[in-house]
Amino acid sequence: MAGRSVGQPGRGQGGQVPAVQGRAAARGGRWLTLSLAAFALTATWLFAATVLLDRQSTLEQGWTDAENTAALLAQHTDRVLRIAAITAERVEALLDRHGMEELGERRQPLLAALAASTPEVSKLWIMDGQGHVAGSSEGTLLLGRDYSNRAYFAPLLQGGRDHISGMLFSRPESGWYFTWSRARRDETGALSAAIVIAIGSADISQVAAGLALGPGAMLRLSREDGTVAMQWPVPPVGLAVPAPDPLPGPIGRREDTAADGSRRLVAWSSTPGLALVATAAMSRDHVLAPFHARLLRNGLLFGASIAIAGLLAIAALRAARREGQALASAEERGSALAFALAEREDLLASVQEGEARLRLAEQAGGIGLWDWDLRDGRLTLIGDVFLAWGLRIRRRVSTRAALRAVHPQDRPALQAALDAAVRGDAPLDIEFRLAPPSTSRGPGMRDAEPDRWIGVRAEVRRAIGGEARRLLGIALDVSARRREAQALTEANAILERRVAERTRALADANARLREGEARFRGIFDATFQFIGLLSPDGTVLETNEALLRLVGTSGASIAGRKSWEAPWWPEEEVEAVRAAIRQAAEGGFVRREARMRAADGSIITVDFSIKPVRGEDGIVSLLVPEARDVTDLKATQAQLLEAQKMETLGRLTGGVAHDFNNLLMAVLGNLALARKRLGEAPPPAVIRHLDAATLGAERGAQLTQRLLAFARRQDLRPSAVDLAALLANLRDLIARSAGPRVTVAVQAPAGLPPALVDPHALELALINLVVNARDAMPDGGRIEVVVEEATPPQGVAPPQAGVVPHAAAPMLRIAVSDTGHGMDATTLARAVEPFFSTKGPGQGTGLGLSMVHGLAHQSGGAFTIDSAPGQGTTCTLWLPRSGAPALPLAAAPEVVAPHGTGRVLLVDDEPLVLDSTAALIEELGYEVATATSGEAALAVLDAAAEPFSAVVTDFAMPGMTGAALAGRIAALHPGLPVILATGHAGPWPEGPGPLRLAKPYSLAELAMALDSALARAAA
Repeated sequence: MAGRSVGQPGRGQGGQVPAVQGRAAARGGRWLTLSLAAFALTATWLFAATVLLDRQSTLEQGWTDAENTAALLAQHTDRVLRIAAITAERVEALLDRHGMEELGERRQPLLAALAASTPEVSKLWIMDGQGHVAGSSEGTLLLGRDYSNRAYFAPLLQGGRDHISGMLFSRPESGWYFTWSRARRDETGALSAAIVIAIGSADISQVAAGLALGPGAMLRLSREDGTVAMQWPVPPVGLAVPAPDPLPGPIGRREDTAADGSRRLVAWSSTPGLALVATAAMSRDHVLAPFHARLLRNGLLFGASIAIAGLLAIAALRAARREGQALASAEERGSALAFALAEREDLLASVQEGEARLRLAEQAGGIGLWDWDLRDGRLTLIGDVFLAWGLRIRRRVSTRAALRAVHPQDRPALQAALDAAVRGDAPLDIEFRLAPPSTSRGPGMRDAEPDRWIGVRAEVRRAIGGEARRLLGIALDVSARRREAQALTEANAILERRVAERTRALADANARLREGEARFRGIFDATFQFIGLLSPDGTVLETNEALLRLVGTSGASIAGRKSWEAPWWPEEEVEAVRAAIRQAAEGGFVRREARMRAADGSIITVDFSIKPVRGEDGIVSLLVPEARDVTDLKATQAQLLEAQKMETLGRLTGGVAHDFNNLLMAVLGNLALARKRLGEAPPPAVIRHLDAATLGAERGAQLTQRLLAFARRQDLRPSAVDLAALLANLRDLIARSAGPRVTVAVQAPAGLPPALVDPHALELALINLVVNARDAMPDGGRIEVVVEEATPPQGVAPPQAGVVPHAAAPMLRIAVSDTGHGMDATTLARAVEPFFSTKGPGQGTGLGLSMVHGLAHQSGGAFTIDSAPGQGTTCTLWLPRSGAPALPLAAAPEVVAPHGTGRVLLVDDEPLVLDSTAALIEELGYEVATATSGEAALAVLDAAAEPFSAVVTDFAMPGMTGAALAGRIAALHPGLPVILATGHAGPWPEGPGPLRLAKPYSLAELAMALDSALARAAA
């Protein structure tokens, strides 16, 4: 019994052990199932939270991109509007300079060039105050069209300065555009002109291409009232652009629905001047596309992990059941226990594998999980993202250690955000930097990676009473997004800097352009030459002030016309000018003498040239015509040629007169000797013939005097002459010379300054002028002689040495006018030529005016003739003033031939003159010796046994001249007087030199000369 009792309990106990163990195994299976279920629920919650946070972060990045795009578009639009304003200022400057009509019609290439130089401006035009097109960069076809009802003009009538239109469409080749208009107003404020600048859709399309926006994106520029100015993508042709609702404020964002029903992220930003609002819209589906791709990838991984965990749970339950059934049987207890242990180890391995897969999902999403127990201040961290903090994961760390991993500058903000979340003021959502390695090390901590940004979000778990117990959240590495945002910010800054630099460069270029234009205009208008600018086809673009003054017109009336149609070209020059322009347009240089017409109808002569100007491509782009007035130069050249011609004629005439004087000397001398040889009662017939011969010789002497006067070789004796007194003495002679059919009027006021002139030569000149005036009026008329003091015009009476007055000083003017038939241009040009006469044979010698001309110039004055057919003639004699008082006019004394004694040496190379003069000297009672040259005369003097009393020598002789002979005699025979006989006039030295005897001379003049010479020697 004892054995059984002992054995029964033993069996009873032994029978209960498997049952107990079976129940324990069942409980263990249930616990494992519950644990796996809790793990799956927690993992699902964390995955869902991660997905939500990732979606929110992706949307936030999309909002940021939209806002940055809108800001960038606003900055670019502001630059374009500033460029439009600068362009308008340049157009206003052109309007101020050229006027609206000239700029629109004749200066259209300037508008075209201005639009072409600014890529942002597609075209521009100018409108007058009534809305008519006055100028366009597209040509002249639009001129005069009425655009007063256009959207860009009508608002300017209501006031304001600048206006931006809505989106407009003109032509398929031009496409969509909007306009920026500027008003110009007069003093009353009324609209006088409008400058309209068109900005095309190409500009916003280039911005969109540079930003590489995705599908469904939209860019828009609109006014504050919602009117769309420009949009990308541009709508199809003919489709009206609806005006969106006005945006609430200058900057912001919102989500709306597109026309196709899709949702969009919309952000807007105004330009600095609030002129336009730049809007950027992005498709929400496009923004979330990367998130959806990550969700699909991570969802598959998470689903696989959950599926594996579920399979493990099912396996664990089955294992538990099998373990319970096995343990219920005593026979199978040992093997079942071993199998259960093996199954348990497999289950733990499966759980560990599930956790590894979960970590893989966390790493793929870059997300870490954290749990902050507020009661003990400890943190539990799950996820490799926390390794960047320098913290160990899957262990509890202190809050202080976690905060040390945060950058020192960001710790206060993070602490404040944590405190606010705990208080319930705001949810925890913040981004911060990790501390660099040198500041984040602590006991048991790793080195943190530099330049890392972390974003954390969390929810607060509270007790029933509302007390905060825990913070459950996620941590996300946002370094890549922050770097992208920083790169975008830097790119925006670079773009802004480049925009500012380009704006400054454009402003500087415009300033330099205005300065260069002002400098060019100053030089262009300051020159006295006539200069213009032409297009290659000959259209006038610019004319300088000198040319405009010449024709008395304005640049507006000239610009735009063909050069050969300009009023300064006479008809005979038109074809030559057109040919010159064609040659210059082909690259040639043209220079020729041309004629131009002035405003008063007068014709001037110019040195004309055209030069081509080539552009960088080598093509002729401009023509520069220049003209220099050479009228005065041509007149001076003509005067010089005339003077040279007259000088040549004078030399010829002087030589002829000299030779003629020698002949007259022989004739008159022999006639005088013949008359004396006849005795006291000569036959009357002989005396009559001698008188006729003497009269003819004396007339020949007068003729030689006229020739010498023309040649300026007349022997003049200028003195201070009272012209009024001289004309009073000549009044009767002038009246007799004019004849009974001519009325003579003399105006010679008293008190005029005396003139410096030879009075006898002047009397002869005045008589010649009166006789010429009389002959010009065969049917009678009127002669007027006027004497006055006046300043000669430029080019008259040039300065001469030894004469006190000069061209700029007042002179004495004697004008002899008649009412005769006048002279044509051909006759007037030859009037002063010697021997030229329009009178019939035997009615004139042709030396009257030439003698007056010679007297004027030999006296230091001038002689001019003004005449035209049918308008009479005025001959003007300009004479210099004398600095001495006038001498009284006296009659020439009677000359009585004295008789003398002594020996006289006569020298002359002309035998006739030598013989006749020797006879005259002998007639005076002197002993005469002769020589035919200067050398022979010196030989006679050296060989003479008795000294000579005087020497009479010709001035002009071959070999040794009379002047040279006089010099030799003064050196070899001091005190021997010398008389020079000459028919030439010229300066004669004062003092004890040789005396002068003018040819032809009479016996009395010869006697007086010898008497004076002997008296000087005796003194």
